[in-house]
Parts: sequence; structure tokens; C-alpha cells
Amino acid sequence: MERQKRIMGVRWAASIVLVLCFAGAVSSRDVLQQNDTDETRTLQGEVVREVLAGRQVYEYRSYKDVQIFHFSIPPLVSHAVFNFTANDTRSCNARNITTIMQADSYPVINPDGAEFPEGLWINRTQMYETTLKSDLKPVLLTVEFPQAGDWYMLVFINDTSNRITQAGLFPSCHSWLQVKVEYHIQPQVSTIVPEIHSQNNIYLVQTVKDIQYHKFYVPTSTWMIVVNVTNCDIVDLKSNSSSTCPLELSVRALALPGPNTSNTDKQSCYHISPGEECILESVPVEEAWHYLSLTPKQELNDTLELVVSLKIIFISCTEESGNIYHLVSESPEPSCLASQSSEELNTPEILVSEENNGILEENSTLYDLQEVRGQQLTCWPKHRLEKKTFGGNYAFEYDVALDENGTSVLVLNITNDSPTVLSFELEHIIDIGGTLLIEIGVSPFMNTSNHNYSLVGCVSHRLRGEFDSNNSCVRGHRLESNTTGFGLFSSSVFIPYPEPGPWHLTLLPLCYTNNGSDYEYVDCTSEITSLLFGITSASCIQGKCGHYGSCFQYISGGFIFSTCVCDAGYRGWGCTDKHQALPDWELLLATLLLTLSNLFFLPAIFLALKRKYYAEALVYTFTMFFSTFYHACDQDAYSFCLMPLNTMQFCDFYSAIMSFWVTLIAMADLHHSVYSVLHMAGALVIALGVEYDRTGLWVFAIPASSAFIIMTVSWVWHCKKQHQCYPSKRYWLVCLIPGTILAVTGLICYAFLETLDNYHYIHSAWHATMALSILCILPPARKKDEFVGCDESQPLPGSEAQLLSPQEQNYSLLSQPGA
Repeated sequence: MERQKRIMGVRWAASIVLVLCFAGAVSSRDVLQQNDTDETRTLQGEVVREVLAGRQVYEYRSYKDVQIFHFSIPPLVSHAVFNFTANDTRSCNARNITTIMQADSYPVINPDGAEFPEGLWINRTQMYETTLKSDLKPVLLTVEFPQAGDWYMLVFINDTSNRITQAGLFPSCHSWLQVKVEYHIQPQVSTIVPEIHSQNNIYLVQTVKDIQYHKFYVPTSTWMIVVNVTNCDIVDLKSNSSSTCPLELSVRALALPGPNTSNTDKQSCYHISPGEECILESVPVEEAWHYLSLTPKQELNDTLELVVSLKIIFISCTEESGNIYHLVSESPEPSCLASQSSEELNTPEILVSEENNGILEENSTLYDLQEVRGQQLTCWPKHRLEKKTFGGNYAFEYDVALDENGTSVLVLNITNDSPTVLSFELEHIIDIGGTLLIEIGVSPFMNTSNHNYSLVGCVSHRLRGEFDSNNSCVRGHRLESNTTGFGLFSSSVFIPYPEPGPWHLTLLPLCYTNNGSDYEYVDCTSEITSLLFGITSASCIQGKCGHYGSCFQYISGGFIFSTCVCDAGYRGWGCTDKHQALPDWELLLATLLLTLSNLFFLPAIFLALKRKYYAEALVYTFTMFFSTFYHACDQDAYSFCLMPLNTMQFCDFYSAIMSFWVTLIAMADLHHSVYSVLHMAGALVIALGVEYDRTGLWVFAIPASSAFIIMTVSWVWHCKKQHQCYPSKRYWLVCLIPGTILAVTGLICYAFLETLDNYHYIHSAWHATMALSILCILPPARKKDEFVGCDESQPLPGSEAQLLSPQEQNYSLLSQPGA
């Protein structure tokens, strides 16, 4: 009677707590709906909506061109529907846009088909890819049972064209992508709160009509989860008969289990007879919510009921000894069905099993569990590693804790009796943008007189690694190191953009003897194996990108990531794919063509000096100098930078446009005062334009067209004053027409024919044609220089200077010797 009273008291207390929690959840939900009416993310019934405003996306040339979108998926989502809409600038053709999405970290991709470097662990997480057009037509993507937390999506334009388009000559096309998401929440998910009971064997009696979900929290140091189902029967209410129960159990961490979800442990109870136990064992994720689904594999109607008795057991371990210290653990959170919103939800009934007079014998339960496993159940030794952070992003390492003297351990000794687990934690966002390197190796100081030593490691995320009968990894990436030549003395793996959360390096020491190429595993004569390990993080591949690449850090959507930018046709994650790489002779040829082609300015410089166009000669020299060193610095392999690249690029563009300006002003044959004013005005305006947009068409077109108009007006004025054609016909035929043809040819090559493949050929031709056109169209020297600063009313002091009137400039000097 006392026990029944205690049970009834517990039931009443649990009912009161559930009612209070449900009322609090409803009131909090009403407040949330009221506060979120003006926000993009609203809670409406069982659907949470999220809108990401349109953001510009770019053509993919390397990973630096991707746009990162971030989503925060709430818990208990049965399916998420992503609605993608893309648009483009008017008068532009629709382009192909690709989205790639995954949970926890940035996706590791190679859209250009480049090979990944050796030793890189990719395809760790399931990715979802979608392709759409920038034509405002929506495209939907549905993700079933997504993991709660951070999701990252990469967006880029999939364009394989290598054409170089000049800004202003072609329409400037920009694409934007907008995303709307609907998260459909599973309403009926009951919370199971395990407790410590040393005297009662407690079960939850469930009546299952359809698929049923439960959730429970797993505390730290939990070694195993055991889901125990008994008394699983189908009851016919009419005939009061029962038969074998078809039921499937599924357990998954961080998300609801589904038919095809990853990291889901399943157990079919179809062949379990009434009264027998159906047991599902699962390796848990510590300090995380887990979800259990009960799925009937037979159609049920109003006359058929599926009744089960459910119990969840936590097997926990002490980290020091690695032994089991209790079977049932407690949750750090109070019991509250906060996720339930349906009034039809059946609250699990708490019953006490009458077996063994209500007393749970811990050893007998453990013995039954061992019989199911068929092996001795023991916990493995576990070491939690400490993080050491260095300066800069993604620069850190993990090591064992300092000993009592405050010194670090250089060699780690692990037992040969069982595997050993090394665990470490990566932070969200701040630790995921680099590359993690994990290395293991057997200590070279091991005594190998009796046998050799082998070390097998499993690197896994969240769930600890385990080994099968062949010493292979059940999950994760396998590493192996040994003390002989048939394998590797050390082994390593690179993990780009590692997922946050707990990581495990499970180590299994083995002993063997080898005769030639054959080897045989034997019992170890020593109790420990000494090993060396390293767990470090850095940008790119250990901060490097091979010989033909550079490592950079970029920001997209507020998230920092490191990536390699490759040169000389090399591609790939570490710039190691050389299938499209340029040979050294072609790289050297490109550098020589782009730099030495500027020597075509030398004849124009000498001619300008001879004809006393000193300002023009200075501008041509300036153009030749900075164009040479800008292209020498801008090359991939054979490069030399005299100044910062941005400075030399400005000087190159500025001097090139100034060359056009001063040449056309010299051809205009203006009065010296007007001539000097136009030189200074052009220098100021062109400097402003180049600084504003050095690659735009109008930066070149406005000065060139203005100078051409000034030259045309001046020529018309000369023709009217001299009553004859100006300049002379000989200048038109011998100089102006050939120079114009060269200049137009160079402009056509520069604007329409350049691609990434022929750039060094076409751009070198542009240098040559423009320099030769100046050599042709540069006008003859003036007949007589004007005096500058003379006043007609005041003669020069010390002499009786006679005022000179300006003399007409005529291009007839072409017939004079030396012109």
C-alpha cells in the first residue's frame, strides 16, 4: 500500500508538472507569435518560416567566389522546404545557379572537376545540391528530418566561359538569389526523463497507432544507450486475441530518425515473440538530445492496437577507470512536454514491473545485455585533450593535459588490453574555416625484439569509432601505423572545414610478427604501446597551397573561411591538380611577351624627343615603365614586383589613357597656353576617373572622345584660316590613316578578342599596335616655339626684344629633312 501511495503521488506530481509546463509553453508561444509579427521569421502553428533576402552571387573560378548562406534549423523538424528564386539584370540572359547545402560546416566541393589532394577526407556529411535559372522561376528542395542547428549553403554561378569582357562594352550582368524556408515541426514528441532507480524496474506502457516519437537527453560519460521493448503485442479488441508484434525501433542523435536518415541505429522486432525482449543498442553523442521512433510495420485500424512496454537504459562510465558504474542515468533538465501541442497526445503511463518483487538486480540486467552482445561489455580508457590556441584564425592544436609537474607528455602510453579514445571539441563557426590535420605513429623507441607493433586509428565526428573483426573502422576514417615496412611508419589525414562538436580518435594497438610479406597477429608481451600523435589546425593545407598557389582568408555572409587561389593553370583544393597546368616555357613566354612588348614604345619616345615633344616623351616613358613592371608582377610563376600590385595597376591604366590624351592634344596644334592648360586638366580628370573605376569603358572613352573633339575643332579652324585642307594630304596618307588602322586594330583586340587562354598573346599585340600607332600619328615639330610669360607692353629686361606673333603650324614639314 505504501508503494502504491508513492506511485500515485508521483503520478499526481508528474501531472501537475506537465500541466504547468504545457500552460507555460502555450503562453510563451502566444507571446512569441505576438512579438514576431513584424519579423521575417514567424511561428505559425507548426510551421516556422525564415526568409533570406536577395544576395548577389558570382561566377565560380575558385572557392573564393562562393556566396555563403546560413540557416538555423530548429529542433523537431520533420521536413524543411527551401524555396529558391533567382533573378538577373535586365537585358541579360538567364544563367545557371548552383546551390550546395549541408549541416554543421561549409561544403567541400570542386565544381570544376579538379582532383582533391591525397590524404584529404571529404564526403563526411550528406550534401544537397540544387540547380536553377536566374529567371524568377522558383525551385523547391525538401530535406527530410534535418539535423537541428547550423546549416551552410554555397551559391555560385556555374559558367565555364573564359572570355574577358570589358566593362562598358557589354551589359554588366548581376544575379541575385533569395531563399524562403518553411520548417515543419513534428507536434507529437514526448519527452522521456530517465531517473536513477535502484529498487524498481520502470517501464513506459505505450499504445501505438501510428509512428511515434520520443526524445531524451544523454548526459556526459554515457557509454551506451539501450532501448528495451517488452510485452510487444497486437491486440484485437473484438476477438481479444494477440499475435507477434511488427515493430521497428530507430534512434538518432540531434534529429528525428527517418527511413533514410544517416547516423540512425535501427532494430526490427518483427521476429520477437510476445514476452521476449527487443533490444536496440546505440552509441550516443554525449550532452545531446536523442530521438526515438516506434514504427509499426503493419497497418492498424480501430479494432487493432499495438501495445508495448518501453525502457531506456543509460550505460555510463567513469573516465578515470573506464568501468561501468551504473546502468540508468538522469537528465539535467526537468520533465516537461514543451514540444507537445496536440491535445490528443497520449502521455506514457508509468508502471512498475512486479518481476523480482519490484527489485532491479543490476548485475542480472548487465548479464542479459552481455548475452545479447555476445561479448564482455567494458568501457575503454578515454582522454579529453586540451586546446592550445595560437595567433591568427584557425591556428590551434590539441594535446593531453599537463601532468602534475606542469609539463606536457611527448609520448602517450596506452594499454594493449582495449582501445583508447582521445576526444576533443571544435567550436562552432570560429573553428570550421580551416583544415584539421590528425597524425598518429608508433614510437620509434618500442622494443621490437619479440614482435612488431601496429596502431589502428579511427577518426570520427560525434560518435566514437569502433572496430569490426577485421580491425577496420565501423564508422569514420581509418589510420594505420606500424614498425615495419609493409605498412606506414606514420599515418595522417587532412579534414577540410571540420564540423564543430566532439571528435574522437579511437586507437587500437596490435602486435604482430612478419615473415617477408606475410604477417600474423600475436599477443602482446608488454602491457602498453607508446605512440606519437598530432592534432593541429591551420588555414588551407598547413597554411600552404603548393608551388603554384597562395592561401587567403575570405569573408562571405559574415563567415570567415580559408582557401587556395591557384596560378599557372593549376586547380584543386591545394593547387595540386596539374591536368590544365601550363608548362614552364609557356609561363616564361607569357611573362616575356607582356613585358618586352612594351619596348615598342622606345621608337615613339625617341621621335617625341627629336621633335621636342618633351611632355609627351615623358608620358610614353612612364607608360612603358609601369606597363612593363605591372605585367611582370601580375604573372603567375615568373613574376617580379617592384611596388605593390595595386599601385602599379593604377599607374599602368593612368599612363595608358594619358598617352592617348597628350597625343591627340599634340595633333590639335593649339596655342601654347591652351596646350599647357589642357595637359594639366587631362592629368587631373584622368587621375580622378582611374581612381574611381580603372577598368570602366568611360574612363577611357571620355578623355579620348574629348581630345578627339578638341583636335577636330582645331583642324576645322586651321582649315578655315588657311583656306586649305589641314593637315596636309601627305600626312593623311602616310601617317594618319596607318596610325588610325593600328590603333583601331589594337582596340578591337583589347575589347573583343581577349580570353583567359590567349591573354598574353592578344594583350602583347595591343601594346605593340598602340605604340606603333603613336609613332605614326605623332605630328611634326613646331616651326618655332612661342615665348611663354612675355608681356606685349613690356620688353624683356636687358634687351630690346621685339614681339613675335604666333606663326601658323603646318604639317608640311614632313617633306623637310629630319622631320
